[in-house]
Amino acid sequence: MDWIATGLTIVGSYLLSKQHRKGWVFLGIASVVWIAYGTWTVGSIPIVILNAILIINAIRGFRTWGTGPR
Repeated sequence: MDWIATGLTIVGSYLLSKQHRKGWVFLGIASVVWIAYGTWTVGSIPIVILNAILIINAIRGFRTWGTGPR
């Protein structure tokens, strides 16, 4: 499970570095997998909290992509 999450994180990061909006989707999905891993495999609350925050950031990034500064 951690390898899947790692792969999704790498792909998402790469897509964002190439300025593709769908990178946020990959990072959001990766964070969901990391939460599952943190909850059921290693029992790590910090992993769960970090990735919950990253999901919020991914949603925000996806929604505001290309809108420019306020």
